[in-house]
Amino acid sequence: MYPYFQKMMSLQAAEKAADPVRTFLSENPAFGTVLFQVTGGQGAFPVENARVQVTGKLNDRLSLSFLLTTDESGKTAPLSLPAPDRNLSLSPNQGKAYAVYEAEVTAENHIPVHIKDLPVFDGITTIQPVNLSPDFGQKPVQAEEIDDKEPNL
Repeated sequence: MYPYFQKMMSLQAAEKAADPVRTFLSENPAFGTVLFQVTGGQGAFPVENARVQVTGKLNDRLSLSFLLTTDESGKTAPLSLPAPDRNLSLSPNQGKAYAVYEAEVTAENHIPVHIKDLPVFDGITTIQPVNLSPDFGQKPVQAEEIDDKEPNL
């Protein structure tokens, strides 16, 4: 009809497609909370000053990243993360009712732990326990991996 408006509409669509943050937030309009409890000695004592880096993929090239530090009790501050609306869980085949993140937990003199597929649900506070093993410096070692399987909803 009007070429100017057609150009503007396609330009707006292109801008939206080019903005991965806007796209990610439109797919994840709600928020869930994650709190990490980091311990050592098979859960016997809290690990203070552990660093927890939480990442979420926006697309193949970009990701969100948050850095937390544990307190004297081994806990991080609660972190609110974007998640899909909980109403997706009310009907089958509506898509995932949770967002998936990854976390890397490191502390001095401990073997790092990598957490894959950490689910975050709308309105839910998840407490993620992490047990770090001591690093005696005998040989280089890779990070331990925790793979939170997708929830069976």
